Formats: sequence, structure tokens, C-alpha cells
Amino acid sequence: MTVKEAIFARRTIRKFTQEKIPRETLTELVDCARVAAYPANMQPLKFAVVDDKDILDALFPFTKWAGALENGAPKEDERPTAYIAVLGDKKIKPDTNGYEVEAGAAVTNMMLAAQEMGIATCWLGAIQRDKIHERLNLPENLCVVYLLALGYPNQKSRIVEMTDFKYYESEDGTINVPKRSLDEVLVKIS
Repeated sequence: MTVKEAIFARRTIRKFTQEKIPRETLTELVDCARVAAYPANMQPLKFAVVDDKDILDALFPFTKWAGALENGAPKEDERPTAYIAVLGDKKIKPDTNGYEVEAGAAVTNMMLAAQEMGIATCWLGAIQRDKIHERLNLPENLCVVYLLALGYPNQKSRIVEMTDFKYYESEDGTINVPKRSLDEVLVKIS
């Protein structure tokens, strides 16, 4: 799979098989995040791999899923089999400016690498960061930026022409993700 193929194939998945992802594979995804492009090369992010069932179950109530779908949250037997918590280290970079750029680069690297490996992802930003921080027993210098939910896909998702910005589920269970056309987003200058 080429990078371009991974970019066009990767869509958010919210329903997963319950096959466990090997710890070595999850560590490899963190390694892909580690080498992302970081502003000023400060590299202020840390990552926590969560694949223990009890901790996964404890974190799930602190997440929100698919606000545009009526039944978008995964059922108990469809939940992710791993999370990678993206953490900002305030000792390296005070969080006054946040970690959005760094996290965007790191999460994108992980999602594309996961796509190549046949692993589905869901980038979670609607999360209860303080409760996740407490449950993971993280030191004060680390703040929770995002969770990346991972698992083997038990759902399909595809790009469709944009008529409305909201994604939706077809009768066959496929998630349809509207994207603006290239002509609409490409600004021509003279």
C-alpha cells in the first residue's frame, strides 16, 4: 500500500472485532508518532499504550462517539481493543499554546501506519481528559491531549460526495463520510 492509497482508504471506524492487537504492533505505531514533524523539533509528546481490558473498560465511559449518528457508539462487543493516549509533557513545552499541531502530526502518522497494517482507528477528542488522566495515574507534568482508539475493523466506511457535512450510516451499516471536492478546496490564484 502506498502512502496515497492509505490516505484515501483510511476512514474513521467505530466498531471493532475483539481480536487483540499485538503489543509490539502498538509500540510500532508509537514509533511512527515519535518521528512525526514537530514545530521547532521540541517533541513534547509522550504516548501511553492501553490494551488491558479492565483499563479499556474503565476509560470507555470517558469517551464520546459519533455525535452525528443515532447509534454511533460501539456496543460492548464492538469496542476498541486498544487506545494510544497522546500526552503533552509540560516540562518540555508549557501547554499555554497547546499541543494541537504536534498531536495532529503524530496521530496522522499512527493512523496511516495502522491503515497499512489493517488496523482501524478513531481519533477521539470528545473525551474527559481529567478523568482519563486520573485513571491512567499519570504524573502532573503530563496532560491528556487525545485518545486514538484502535482495533481490527468490524465496519466499513467510505468517502462520498458532499451534499451535507454530516456523515451517515447506510442500510448496510457502511459509514458514509462526505468530503468536499478537489475543485471546491483548490483555490486558484493569478
